[in-house]
Amino acid sequence: MDDIWKTFRVNPDEGEWEPASYNVKWQDGREYGRWRRVLRQHRHGLTVISRYTAPPGKAWKIVGRASSLGEEVYIMAGAYYDSRGRILAGPGTFMFNAPGAVHGGISCDLTLYIHCCSGKPDEIVSIDLIDFEPMEQLPS
Repeated sequence: MDDIWKTFRVNPDEGEWEPASYNVKWQDGREYGRWRRVLRQHRHGLTVISRYTAPPGKAWKIVGRASSLGEEVYIMAGAYYDSRGRILAGPGTFMFNAPGAVHGGISCDLTLYIHCCSGKPDEIVSIDLIDFEPMEQLPS
């Protein structure tokens, strides 16, 4: 193996949060959408934390296609919902999206730890800001 691997650490206050191109400025003056913080980028892996927020009464419906070696996702906070507003996956849930798998969900407020095994992010299939009210709430 010709790669040189180095041990490193990223502290909580290091690294910038990059906004997504689809973020929106809302009537309340706040920006909603996705912010991504790259923790590690290498040809063998891209590791990020992504935060999603939606305006009141709205949610992000995002569908992606996993890259060539798949993607590992861990929900740190928030939840994925189904179209009826029921929780599909909440904090502590780990998911592996197989290579080429189409996946996604609906989220109002969500923080994910994501590792793209090929080093490349998902292909985005669709991103929609929809009217949405959760029918279930996460336990406090």
